[in-house]
Amino acid sequence: MSQFEEQIPSDTAKAGSKLNGALYPIHEVCRMTGIEPSRIRFIETEFEEYFSAHSGGMQTTKFDQRGVDLLKKINQLLFKKGESPFDIRRELDRDLHRLKIIAVTSGKGGVGKTTLSLNLSIAMARRGLRTLLIDADMGLGNVHVFGGITPRGSMLDLIEERSGENILSSGPGDIHVLCGCSGNASMADLSPHALERLAQGLVALGDAFDVMIIDTGAGISAQVTHFLAMADDIVVVTTPNIAATLDAYGVIKVAREEVLRGRIHLVVNQADDETQCHSVCEKIRLCSERFLHYSPATLGGMMRDDAVEQSNQTRHPLVLAQPGHGNSRMIMQIAEKLCAPVAQEKNDNAENRGIEAPASPAAA
Repeated sequence: MSQFEEQIPSDTAKAGSKLNGALYPIHEVCRMTGIEPSRIRFIETEFEEYFSAHSGGMQTTKFDQRGVDLLKKINQLLFKKGESPFDIRRELDRDLHRLKIIAVTSGKGGVGKTTLSLNLSIAMARRGLRTLLIDADMGLGNVHVFGGITPRGSMLDLIEERSGENILSSGPGDIHVLCGCSGNASMADLSPHALERLAQGLVALGDAFDVMIIDTGAGISAQVTHFLAMADDIVVVTTPNIAATLDAYGVIKVAREEVLRGRIHLVVNQADDETQCHSVCEKIRLCSERFLHYSPATLGGMMRDDAVEQSNQTRHPLVLAQPGHGNSRMIMQIAEKLCAPVAQEKNDNAENRGIEAPASPAAA
């Protein structure tokens, strides 16, 4: 166990004010609510997607106050008012702030994963969404390098319980960034328990945002898989390189074997043309359908262009430096596909409260 893991408390993870507060075991929840344990587990299983952001996921051992309140609300609607699960979900979607988590990952390093994560985050913000970018390449983070960001804090600060409000850095294009650690071996070898605590901290930190984009490390390590398990959408980045293509399939295979809940999408980077992009996606899709009985969605592809590398070297993200560039337009399209449900929900919630929703900068 590393020195950082020893500093993680057993009962709470306090990454800023959002994480403070008691966690209640199920017997205490039963006493507080009068709901039987079997019914609590039924509600938690049936409405798993709502508890994942409140109490650490399905079949959790403890609930925070929000999770307790959610249990009471669903129990009232389902068992006392007799509402259908469909109608309950619709009501919860109106009432709850639903953080959308997108993990950007790859099987092989050097395919442009961090470049996409940074530019995609900016594209989300330009659509009027409060966006938090997490550099989860534990030990070798470099989002701050490509984004020209001077880190105020890092993932290490979150683990060591320093205030969440003070560890986020302002990034380009009105995004916020939790920077990673570079050259820190301890951060690259956290235990499953420490990773779970870290995941809970990240979700709590995301309460003030609409979208969280997690730039994972490359490969299929336990750490990478843990971050993928948090995501609503998993974006697998690859290139036409045969090793990158095979490794991308490997990520999809692991995600399916682990029964991760996130929808899996493909993005091809550094393609010579659209024909090559389509060919790469088809190879992965056909292989996935044959052996995994699953078909990942295709979000699009970006062409090989020196402008991308130049934007990284100058630390000025492409979507800001050259918004009319073909790759910039593609990233904006990818953002639109991924964030459309979030933007609609945000507008609907604003209308329900009688508030005018903020205009999207991209549409202005």
